[in-house]
Amino acid sequence: ITVLALPQDKALRQTLEADMMAIRQLLKQAQSPGEVESAVSRTLARLDDADRLLSESTLSNATLFSASLVILLREGLEALLVVIALVTVLVRTGRRDGLRYVHLGWVTALVAGVATWAAAQSLVSISGASREVMEGVAALLAAVVLLYVGIWMHSKTHAAQWQAYIQQHINSHLTAGTLWGLALLAFIAVYREVFETVLFYQALLTQAAAAQYSSVFSGFVAGTALLAVLAWLLVRYSVKLPIARFFSVTTYLLLALAFILMGKAMSALQEADLIGITPLPVSFEFDWVGVKSTWQGIMAQLSVLVVFLVFLGLARRQRKNAPVAERSGEFLEPGVSRSKPE
Repeated sequence: ITVLALPQDKALRQTLEADMMAIRQLLKQAQSPGEVESAVSRTLARLDDADRLLSESTLSNATLFSASLVILLREGLEALLVVIALVTVLVRTGRRDGLRYVHLGWVTALVAGVATWAAAQSLVSISGASREVMEGVAALLAAVVLLYVGIWMHSKTHAAQWQAYIQQHINSHLTAGTLWGLALLAFIAVYREVFETVLFYQALLTQAAAAQYSSVFSGFVAGTALLAVLAWLLVRYSVKLPIARFFSVTTYLLLALAFILMGKAMSALQEADLIGITPLPVSFEFDWVGVKSTWQGIMAQLSVLVVFLVFLGLARRQRKNAPVAERSGEFLEPGVSRSKPE
């Protein structure tokens, strides 16, 4: 019901989620029956409010269109950024032979996401906890891989490291393991977003009359068009950036995505009751960056930043101790040779 209440009342959805987690904590801590009953009564009252909201409110065509558009943009943007980053890195490093693996990964994820939803509807009942486990594990894996890739890319932002990488790899093919690793990363990033998007659209359609389905579809088409335009712009202008700046910008983009996905992973695993919930003294929530007011979520996201900052410190110390010649080289694109003075 919290998913269904999303379009009308975000505050109510957040309160219900917090209430459910609080009841779970009270049961684990073996609190007095009176305290548990009081918490359950408050939650049931809010569930009644949500039920009335769902039965009484009618979403306008404009609201359905906007909700459909925002759902696709919000869920699709993260996956798009990961795929575009992989594609652009391969293009900039002259490794176009790996593009088909990336495309295989995200296309397979689209098919698998829809197939999973269809199976859940007709063959298997996927509980809320199972869904949260799937989303949490996928987000956690993606966060770890993105952090690793971001650190790798930052290590190539300086001339000496970049030239060494190019000289080592430009005349050889990527290994089979690396290629399938790219496909797996693209699959994970897209699959969790597709599955979640389908669930949101299913909830949205339950609140639309048959005559209003066209508004939901129009929002979906508009969102798809905007994502396509954004993808084209990202590819077009990212390949024109100086190689050092491109690697630097992409590094921090991947770091931001790893930070967001780590927060979402913790939230999903908490809702699935796989990790504990310790609320912070102050309650807050920032959905777009995956931040919620629990110690576990905050510490997990801070760990992403700490790992990256430690790497930055070590990298700077290494460059400081490197010979001057190695720190002052020029960047060369793949296949471009340094001209000799006459």
